[in-house]
Parts: sequence; C-alpha cells; structure tokens
Amino acid sequence: MKAKLIYSHFVKSDLKEIYDWYKKIDKNLWKQFTEEFYLKVNFIKESPLSFEVKYDNCRILFLKKFPYGIHFKYDEKENLIEIFSVFHTSREPAYWKSRNFR
Repeated sequence: MKAKLIYSHFVKSDLKEIYDWYKKIDKNLWKQFTEEFYLKVNFIKESPLSFEVKYDNCRILFLKKFPYGIHFKYDEKENLIEIFSVFHTSREPAYWKSRNFR
C-alpha cells in the first residue's frame, strides 16, 4: 500500500524559488521540472525505503535532469512520508540542516 504523503511548509517556498529561476530562463523548463518532480514523488510513495538514510533519518532522492534533491523522512510505523525540502545540489548543507524538522 502506498504511504501517506505530506509536504512541510518549506516545500512551497522551495518550489516557488525553483519556479522563479526557471521562469527567467524558459517556462518550458519549469514544466519539465514539475513532471520529473512529481514522477519522483510517486516513486517515493511506492518505495520509500529504497533510499538510504543520509542524515538525521533523512533520505534523499536526486532528480536526473535537474540538480535538485528531494529530502524526506519516512515513518514506517505510521506509513507516512514527509517531504520537507527540495534543494539544489550545490547549496550549502548547513542551510537545510538548520531547518527544524519534526
């Protein structure tokens, strides 16, 4: 059974930042990004344990065509996935580690 999925409040601002960036370059890039993003989110929902824990019980799935990683936690007991950020791979790790996660 697919896990329940929730997004932290950080994801909305992350996606807005990504949208603003790609909109400046080419609106079609945003469309391609969202297609890949939601494809990856669906994969996470189907197989959340397919990704190794990287830090603080956090798992990361990297997009193939875009330099971003989807950071998420999975509560196996609750069958709940929380996606809490979408970060550019070149971003300073201290930035996302400073976010408060539950």
